[in-house]
Amino acid sequence: MSLLFALIFATLRPYILTILLILSIIPLPSHPLLMKAGEYIMLGAAHYFGITLIATDPASLKSVTSGSITTLEPHDLLPYPLFAFTPTLKTSPFKNGCGLMTGIVFRLPIVRQIYTMCRAGDVGKSNFTRSLEEGKDVVFIPGGVQEVLLLKPDDDKVYLYLNKRKGFIKLALTHGKPIIPCVAFGLDGSYGYWKPESAFLTRVARAIGFTPLVFWGRWGVPLFIPRPKKITVVVGKPLRVDKIKQGGEEHLKERVEEVHAEWVKEMKGLWNEWRDELGYKGREVVVV
Repeated sequence: MSLLFALIFATLRPYILTILLILSIIPLPSHPLLMKAGEYIMLGAAHYFGITLIATDPASLKSVTSGSITTLEPHDLLPYPLFAFTPTLKTSPFKNGCGLMTGIVFRLPIVRQIYTMCRAGDVGKSNFTRSLEEGKDVVFIPGGVQEVLLLKPDDDKVYLYLNKRKGFIKLALTHGKPIIPCVAFGLDGSYGYWKPESAFLTRVARAIGFTPLVFWGRWGVPLFIPRPKKITVVVGKPLRVDKIKQGGEEHLKERVEEVHAEWVKEMKGLWNEWRDELGYKGREVVVV
C-alpha cells in the first residue's frame, strides 16, 4: 500500500507541489462554515488518535474561572496535542481554551488552513497578552522549536527546553493567572523526518521559529496527516500565581525565578510520575 501511494505521489508531484504553493499564500480561512468544519476536524482527530485527557486533580481545575496559562510538553515535530484542550472536545477542562503556537506554522500549506480552522493562534507576545486579557485559557508549548532541534532518531531521551522559558511566567504574575503543567505521551513516531545538522541551520531555526526539515506522515506523504498514535495528555494541578501589584522590577524578577523553579519541578515530576503507566518506562526526561 505504501509503495502504491509513493508511485501515485511521484506521478502527480508537479501538481501536488503547485497546490501546496497556492495553499501557502492564499488568505487564511475565516468564514463561519469553515470554522464549523474545524470543529469536525478536531472531533475526527480525537477519534483518529484516541486522544485521552487525564486530570490529576479535577477539583482544582474547576476553580480556574478567569483564564489560565497551560504549559504542554513535549513539542515533537508538530504540536497537535494542543487540540486536546479545545472546547469542541468535551474532555477539555476549559470552556475557553485557546491553543497558541509559533507563527511560522501559519505559513505551511495545509497545516496553516487546518490550524486556523481549529481556532489556533500565534504564540507571539502581543497575541498571548491579548488572549489573557480576554480571559482565555491559553495553552502553548514552551519548549517550541528548540525541542525540535534536540530531536534525534537514535536517542530515547525526552528533552524539554524549559530552563530559559520565563517570559510567560512574568505574564502570569502581571495578570495574576494560574499556570497549569501538562505532559503528553504517545507522540513518538507520528511523523518520519530528516533533519540536517549544522550550527548555521540551528541559528536559522532560532531566528524564524521553525526548524528546517523534511517530514512525512501516513503513507509517506510529505506534510500529510500523522500516523495514528494513541495520545494521552496528563493535566497537573494548577500553580496559583498571585498578581504582582507592587514591589518594583526587582521584586518581580525574584518572583519570576521562584515561580519558574517551581514550575520546572512540577513539569519534570509529572512526566516521571506517569511515564511508566503510559508506555514510556525508563525513558529519561532531560530538562535543558
